[in-house]
Amino acid sequence: MPSVLIVDDEELNRMPLAALLGSEGYGVLEAADGMEALHVIDSQHVDLVLLDVVMPGMDGFDTCAAIREKPGFLTLPIVFTTALGDRDSRVRGKAVGGDDFLTKPVDPVELIIRVKNLLKLKAYADEQLTEKRSLEDRLLQAREQLLHADRLANLGTMAATIGHELQSACGILNATLDFIRSDLEKGGRPRDEDINNLELVRVHLRNHATSMLEMGRPGTPDSVMIELRQLIEQTLALLKMTGRLKRISVEVNFPPEDVNVEGSRSRMQQVFINLIGNGIDALMERSGDRRMVIALTVDSAGGMVTCSVRNNGPPVPGLLQEEIFSPFYTTKGDSGGTGLGLCVVRQILDACRGTVCVRTVDEWTEFLVALPFCTGVDR
Repeated sequence: MPSVLIVDDEELNRMPLAALLGSEGYGVLEAADGMEALHVIDSQHVDLVLLDVVMPGMDGFDTCAAIREKPGFLTLPIVFTTALGDRDSRVRGKAVGGDDFLTKPVDPVELIIRVKNLLKLKAYADEQLTEKRSLEDRLLQAREQLLHADRLANLGTMAATIGHELQSACGILNATLDFIRSDLEKGGRPRDEDINNLELVRVHLRNHATSMLEMGRPGTPDSVMIELRQLIEQTLALLKMTGRLKRISVEVNFPPEDVNVEGSRSRMQQVFINLIGNGIDALMERSGDRRMVIALTVDSAGGMVTCSVRNNGPPVPGLLQEEIFSPFYTTKGDSGGTGLGLCVVRQILDACRGTVCVRTVDEWTEFLVALPFCTGVDR
C-alpha cells in the first residue's frame, strides 16, 4: 500500500487530505513542519509528499531542497499545496525539485488524479532502478566469472606448458636410460658418453624445475651470461640422444668467437629445444633429403645476435606465420602436438627483450631469433 506524507503546519488543512487519501486506500503520515517531515522520511517508508509552502521556520521550498539532498530520494514525488499561484513561486518550486502544484483549497478529484499519476511514475522509476541495480549485479557477477575463467585459463595454459616441457625432458631421460640399460644387459658398463648425457639431462631438469618455481615468485628470474654456441650444441646432443635427429642432416654455422646473451639458462634452452624440435617434426613430413641449418650472426654495431634455424620441410603459409605462435595452435592433429612449443618460445624471448618470427626463403622454412648481444661469458 503506497504511503503519502502530508506536511502542513495547520491541522485543519491536514485532516481533510488525510481522510480523502485514507478512503482511497493510501497509508497516511503527517508532519506539522519541515524538520518533522525530514524525520518521518528518514524513519518511515514514504511514496509521495504533499508539502505546504508557507510554514514557519523551514518553509516548503527549503524542505523540498533538503529532501532532494538525501541519498535515494531524488525521485520521490513532491507536490506543493499552496495558495500562492504566482509564476515566480512555481518556478522556484520546480527549481528546488518539486514535481507538481495543487492550489488551495485543494480539489479532491484533482488531488486523487495527481497522486495516482505520480505514484505510477514513481513505481515505474522504482522498477527501472531495481532493474538497473539487478543488471549491475549481474554484470558484476559476469565480470567475476570472467576473471575466474581467465585465471583458470591462465592456470591451464601454465600447467599445459609445464607438461609440454617436462614431456620433452622425460623423452631425453628415457632415451639415455635405454642406452645405459642396453649396456648393462650386455654385461658391460655404461659408457662415459651416456653418463655425461645423463648428467646433462639432470642439469636440464633441475634448471627447468627452478624456472617453474620462478614463475610463482614476484619479479623476473635471475639472468646469467649464456654462450649460445655451447647451448645449441648441448641442445643438439640432448635431441640426438632421443633419436630424433636420425636421418636428418644438421649443419651448424657458428662464428669462431663466443656469442653471448643474457637470460635464464634453462629457459633459453627451452627456446632451442622447441625451435629445433619443431623443425624436426616438420622434416618428418618430408620424404627424401631432410636438412636443417642452424646459424649464428653477431651484429656488434647494432648490439644484436641473430640465430637462424632453417629446415627444408613443408613451408608455413603466410597467413599462419603469426598464428603458429598462439597458445594451443598446432598442425600435428592427433600425433601428439600440444600447440605450446612456439608459444613458449615467444613468451621466453619477450621476457628477455628478444623476438622470434618465421618466414619462407626459397625451399627453406626459417625461424629467426634476435637477442641483445652481451660481452663476457658465464658458462
